[in-house]
Amino acid sequence: MVSFYLFFGYHLDNDDDNGHILSFAQRSSAFLKGRLASSNKEHRHPRNDELSQDEDGESKSEDLEMGGKSLDFDDSMELKLAEHSVARERGNVAGLGDTSEDFTEGKHKPLQYQFDTSHMIFHKYHKGKSGQVVEEMLMGHAFIFHQNATYGGCCGAKTVKMAAHEELLEAIGLKDVLRFKCPSDFENDHKTRRSIIPRDHYVSEDIRVWTPEYVDYLRSLLVYPPKQHKEKTIVVHMLRGDASPCKPKHEGFYRYLPNFHYQTLITKYMQPDARVIIHTSPKSFEDLSEFRRRGYEVITDAPLKDTWKDFVTADVLIMSRSDFTMVPAMVAKGTVIYTPFWHHSLRRWKRVTKEIMEQTLEETERLRRDVCHLAI
Repeated sequence: MVSFYLFFGYHLDNDDDNGHILSFAQRSSAFLKGRLASSNKEHRHPRNDELSQDEDGESKSEDLEMGGKSLDFDDSMELKLAEHSVARERGNVAGLGDTSEDFTEGKHKPLQYQFDTSHMIFHKYHKGKSGQVVEEMLMGHAFIFHQNATYGGCCGAKTVKMAAHEELLEAIGLKDVLRFKCPSDFENDHKTRRSIIPRDHYVSEDIRVWTPEYVDYLRSLLVYPPKQHKEKTIVVHMLRGDASPCKPKHEGFYRYLPNFHYQTLITKYMQPDARVIIHTSPKSFEDLSEFRRRGYEVITDAPLKDTWKDFVTADVLIMSRSDFTMVPAMVAKGTVIYTPFWHHSLRRWKRVTKEIMEQTLEETERLRRDVCHLAI
């Protein structure tokens, strides 16, 4: 079992009703108690992902393709949180940015935390596609945040792909937050302990380490890019390429979402004169011409950095079942529409309704039954 040792620092902005500064431990107490009570069926507190809202504003937790099975939060993590929520006030102040929902470029209010500067923690670099690499970097960053240590960086042998990863980080304002550094890149001052955590320590918890407190902290550090379009935008990531309804489920879900699913959500959130931008791949199981006929922009060759800029500045971002949208959706300014899949949702995201998911599943099964055999 992976040990998850968590030491809470102090948040210097949040006061209680009596004007006292609240520690992480105090602010997390109710959250932890609620999650530890999840085994109590009569008084079950919803998980962080369950607190996302459906399109009608109601909390939803159904995962139809999982057959109604709930993706339970690992009790071992909750117990470690409860056992090791020791407040530690050491080191300097770190973390400046905007805590409000006004993330207009250039407008920032300080959000300050104290971290232990005598302990700098690094995490391992794992090769992969840029979206997945940055996602894992944020898992490591979140893990270190919860340890109340100073973030050292992502440590690994230099590769040509790191430049592409840094370009993506810069596109959404994270380059100054996440970095490729190892302990050997720092001078030994004999005062700072530097350590590298194994990858499985943070990856095993998936995005559940992205607690609401961490997400607020991370968003406060970003310098958001200027919006690339003057109109209101509905930006869609449509996973295509090798994705197909004919392939088996991945961790209980079909990776492929049919055209019907995306069009239903676009219609749901359409506003007068809104600009619909679909980022996808040239290769698609279903024809994409129906979207072009409606006047939508279907972009298949945009640089990844421009795609992520569209994601984080969109008025509405419609996610796919892909790691590629997880990071920009986490810090996006606008409304984020989440379709249930193997990654949990965040509290601020809107979850697609049960009714739409039923219709999507029916359409997926129709494609599998009527079309897949023709594609062989």
